[in-house]
Amino acid sequence: MRVTWPIPLLTFGWLIIGAVVLFQCSKPTDFGADLLEDERGEFAYTDTLTLHITVEREDSVETSDRTSTSPYLLCGELRDPTFGRTTATIYTLFRPSDLSPRFQSAVVDSIVLFLRYAAEGCYGDTTQPQTVRVHRIAEGSVLRWNQPYYSRQSLPEGELLGEVSNFLPRPRTNIPLFDTIEKGPYLRVPLSDAFGQEILDTDSLTLTADTLFWQKIRGLRITAAANASPGAILAFNLNDRGFSFIRLYFKYADDTLATSRTFDFSFLGGNKFNAFEHDYTGSLAESYVDKPAEDLLFVQGLNGLRLRLEIPHAHQLENIAVNKAELEMTVANPLGANIYLPPVSQLVASEAYGDTALFFIPDVLYSLSTANNFSRFGGTPQPTVENGQSLERYRLTLTQRFQKMVDNSSGDLKEQTLFIRVFPQTRLSHRVVLFGPRSAVYPAKLTLKYTLVR
Repeated sequence: MRVTWPIPLLTFGWLIIGAVVLFQCSKPTDFGADLLEDERGEFAYTDTLTLHITVEREDSVETSDRTSTSPYLLCGELRDPTFGRTTATIYTLFRPSDLSPRFQSAVVDSIVLFLRYAAEGCYGDTTQPQTVRVHRIAEGSVLRWNQPYYSRQSLPEGELLGEVSNFLPRPRTNIPLFDTIEKGPYLRVPLSDAFGQEILDTDSLTLTADTLFWQKIRGLRITAAANASPGAILAFNLNDRGFSFIRLYFKYADDTLATSRTFDFSFLGGNKFNAFEHDYTGSLAESYVDKPAEDLLFVQGLNGLRLRLEIPHAHQLENIAVNKAELEMTVANPLGANIYLPPVSQLVASEAYGDTALFFIPDVLYSLSTANNFSRFGGTPQPTVENGQSLERYRLTLTQRFQKMVDNSSGDLKEQTLFIRVFPQTRLSHRVVLFGPRSAVYPAKLTLKYTLVR
């Protein structure tokens, strides 16, 4: 942990000298001494407060969807020279849509997995060919229906049940499902006939009890990979009743009908979760992870990277009322911009409670409660022009939280620490590089407007 020594008390004479110098030069100091200007002014402004920022890995977070409410799960691979290799894997259970199917003497025709795209969750180059594979969870293991799972967990891979190779994703293209009326963006994955026959041969007791069925089936593992860089993370809404399911086509051994009968299996009501992996080896971010940041900052969704922001001298700003405190960070593209990897669409600020739990700061909560969105907090990249150059810049409102720092005289560094993260963390694959607090061009800074309290 970084230790910050308190600044010495200043004499009145030094205050006057400091005020004169600060009007002539805006170079940051260890404290932001321009806050100590002559108190005859009612309002004041500074953007020279010291910021200590560290790029660090996100903690593992729960990704289970036991209540079938998640808008989508992520599946795919990104190979990004800036952030390295990122993979997202789906693990899921499924269940019979009818607990009293009649499969006696049934023979499989085919079995097909349907997955509805969720375009809002896709990230990367979806114009490249992809390969999706569906494996069964290995024998001896099972996806537990009543257990929480976390972003760094995985289950062993069993036999390959099916794949679609070298297809072009169409996450925004509505296509017919079984007729011309039902249309939506979806992917069709044929599965193994042997797997379908195994389901048909399941005893009736197992088919009528979800827990017994899940123990037998064990669960599915769904992965995707691109054939070229940067790849893409795809998003599938497994909770869409109309377009995400498994359909089993079968006949009875003595059936004289030419057409198959069908039976559907649903993902609704079954546990499912996402597993994420991040490998920064050989990437630009590798040398910045878990280190204090100077020139560049790296933020990434899923189980990627966040920023730990320390404002070590905030508690020494006595007798001020904070009118507005805003963290300003400018987008950097050190390896050039990539149209397929746009910057994070929403950053939020959190604070720690206990050892690991993070919660939104009051400024975020205020925005959500009054506007029902993040508009009053900010955190979205906004276009701006500075010195004739077009930029994208994030502004995050920290007013209430910074006042709390000022009012806490303990000097406890935990009280002066915030975390800047992607939101929603486990559903956005986006990433962004920002200029750091020591950047020579567009340094990250806290802009502070305040009133002197007499």
